[in-house]
Amino acid sequence: MQQCQIHDSSLKFSRAVYGVLVLIAVLIHSPWLVLATSILVILGAISLKLNIAYQFHVLVLKKILKDKSTSVLKDSGELSFVAGMTGILLLVGFFWLNYGKIDDFAWGYILIVDLLIFLACFVGFCVATLMYVLLKKIFKK
Repeated sequence: MQQCQIHDSSLKFSRAVYGVLVLIAVLIHSPWLVLATSILVILGAISLKLNIAYQFHVLVLKKILKDKSTSVLKDSGELSFVAGMTGILLLVGFFWLNYGKIDDFAWGYILIVDLLIFLACFVGFCVATLMYVLLKKIFKK
């Protein structure tokens, strides 16, 4: 896949924003906030230019905070896969909340997805990235 330059601090910021939005949705039991967050994440999977939190950090906060972090090369397919997987997992949770009769299980599932988002944001270990690397190795053969 094609390599693209990204600002790592902006990527972490966008993941943190989406993680906080999902955590707020869990705390106030708002399935519509889960849906809105999943749509925002899926838009970021389509193009990094549509990732609103990432663009806000790059265009506004980096200038205000005078962040001089350098950009790194990442596989654009990996970024799209991770964002798409996160958005789909949140969307599944939303559908379980609205169309299933398993609300407690769905909120627990969404909380686990949120913990995985925070794990990727703060620790740097992303399960979806690991899946992408493994799937890429399997299909490359």
